[in-house]
Amino acid sequence: MLARTPTQRWMRPFLPVRVLLLVTLLLPVLSMDVRAVPALTDVGGPIISDTTWILANSPYIAVESVEVWEGVTLTIEPGVTVKFNSGKKLQVNGGLIARGTASKPITFTSNQANPAPGDWGNIEFTGTAITTTVDAEGNYMSGSVLQYCAVRYAGYANARGAIDARSLLIDHCTVQNNHAPGIYMMGTQTAPGRIMQGTISENSGYYGGGINTGYSIVSGNTINGNSASFGGGIYAGRSTVISNTIGGNSTNYGDGGGIYAHDSSISDNIVTGNLASPTYRGTIYGGGIYALRSEVTSNTVSNNRVSNSEMSDAYIKGGGIYAEDSTVSDNTVTGNLATTLYNPQATCYGRGGGIYAINSTVNTNTVIGNSTTGYQGHGGGIYASSSTVSGNTVSGNSATGSLGDGGGIYASGGMVSGNTVIANNASGPRGAGACVDSSDFLSNTVVGNSGPSGSTVGGLGISGNPQVHYNNFYGNEPYDVAVSSSYDISGTNNYWGTVSSVNILAQIYDWYDSSYRGRFLYIPYLQDPSPDAPFPPPTGLTADFHDNSANLSWDAHPSFTTGYGYKVYYDSDSSLPPYEGSGLNEGDSPIDVGNQTSYTLTGLDPSKDYYLTVTAYDNDGHESWYSNVEWRRGGYWTYLPVVLRNRFTH
Repeated sequence: MLARTPTQRWMRPFLPVRVLLLVTLLLPVLSMDVRAVPALTDVGGPIISDTTWILANSPYIAVESVEVWEGVTLTIEPGVTVKFNSGKKLQVNGGLIARGTASKPITFTSNQANPAPGDWGNIEFTGTAITTTVDAEGNYMSGSVLQYCAVRYAGYANARGAIDARSLLIDHCTVQNNHAPGIYMMGTQTAPGRIMQGTISENSGYYGGGINTGYSIVSGNTINGNSASFGGGIYAGRSTVISNTIGGNSTNYGDGGGIYAHDSSISDNIVTGNLASPTYRGTIYGGGIYALRSEVTSNTVSNNRVSNSEMSDAYIKGGGIYAEDSTVSDNTVTGNLATTLYNPQATCYGRGGGIYAINSTVNTNTVIGNSTTGYQGHGGGIYASSSTVSGNTVSGNSATGSLGDGGGIYASGGMVSGNTVIANNASGPRGAGACVDSSDFLSNTVVGNSGPSGSTVGGLGISGNPQVHYNNFYGNEPYDVAVSSSYDISGTNNYWGTVSSVNILAQIYDWYDSSYRGRFLYIPYLQDPSPDAPFPPPTGLTADFHDNSANLSWDAHPSFTTGYGYKVYYDSDSSLPPYEGSGLNEGDSPIDVGNQTSYTLTGLDPSKDYYLTVTAYDNDGHESWYSNVEWRRGGYWTYLPVVLRNRFTH
């Protein structure tokens, strides 16, 4: 290979005698003012035997592309910097051991005075490259590895990734400002690639702006500010994506602003502030996460926190999560938007502000404060097609537009059961809390949802001919249930917050109000809340704040035979649970106040924010979700809709 020392670079042979004499005479003078020039080593061409690049000779300048031959290993010491001239690259046909440290990382970067993405090629591991061997815990044992490395300004000539690897361990690396996916990693089932504890940011590509990977484990990384056509942060197939923070990524054409994944496990990630906003494509999916199963393998999305992601175009599905043939469970999905940019009164639609699911299982998620817009702005919280929707808490979501139906849940086919649906709203004619089209609706709690005043919308809107049983309905405006179809609906054994048949009928909009609608057959009905549905929360919480105290009051629980009580919760750091405040005179949160419907908290610090809410419980140990939240910030207070998670247990 080509390698020139600093002395070889600057010396010219056969200098005239006079010049040599002059230099000799000037040396004492020059030595007084000239500082030592740092080492500088040019490299390029093939490496044909095991070689080590040492810190003393750093930086290394790749004046030509460097090729590590098959069976040969290049080792790079901690602290070394490698700079590449325009278009040059490091190709590894053998082994590369680049193990920096936290205090002495190894840097691969541009040799331009003003570096920019795409200045140089990439680090490419070919099919003959030595892969990584790890132990049972995933710790490095032998083979190629990149640890504590930084890779910047690569991506020349459509490189597949700034790092293009196979079954490699990439650990604690910073990969940023590349004109290509930061990492392209293809592993195998028996030898998965591993991308661990890194920072991958400000990269761009077609599939996966930050990471494009298959058969890999992607864990503990911060992936932010990347862009791509599909999968702004990560594009993953047959992989495990776990415990990453994925924020501020975007797509400009396709799906998955944060993550695009197929046949993968996506769990325990924080996915926030991602954007899917195509320039050329009419329909777009998954502002935060796009997930589907395309093979026989499973596809799961679980225990993620997906928030403040956004989708915007003509036809949009899944502001937070889009899932197809997948299991979506135990996620917290908050504040996501599916927003139609084009004429919202035309045929444009947004569906599933929080979650859009097709042929999937959606269970035990917390879905709060999401929204969808458009002519058919269906499912502010969850839009489900041919799916099972069970055990979710769905609150404070909205569906807007001329046909904005299902503020909390919109379901077509499948089944909706065991959900808490509270304080959602819709501007359309069907379902402020939930709208079902031939989806059985069983053992849900639907309380405090609202539609436009004077409309015929109900807490539950019904199309088709579903079964509706063992639910809790009350406190919805203007109706608890509204039937849109021409079928008579079997709606027995539901609880209505009253034992008066006349009062129940007044809460239902059906054939008795408009003869082209079917009847809702509600008799017999339950005398107490359904034991199979989530225990209903209190309603009507208000708070009168003073400098050091707050007077709370709420509506009595509409139960007639079962013993029950209330707990007051408070906190100072967030309007979201858990409410684990401490320091007030009445004790730490929560405070059991028995069957009282008013309570005073004292000892508030006037300089702090306070968030106050109430739950109900029965004598069998079931506790409801939270009521609406009252809060004071900096001496001011306002009303927040019901949000947060379901706390009932069976």
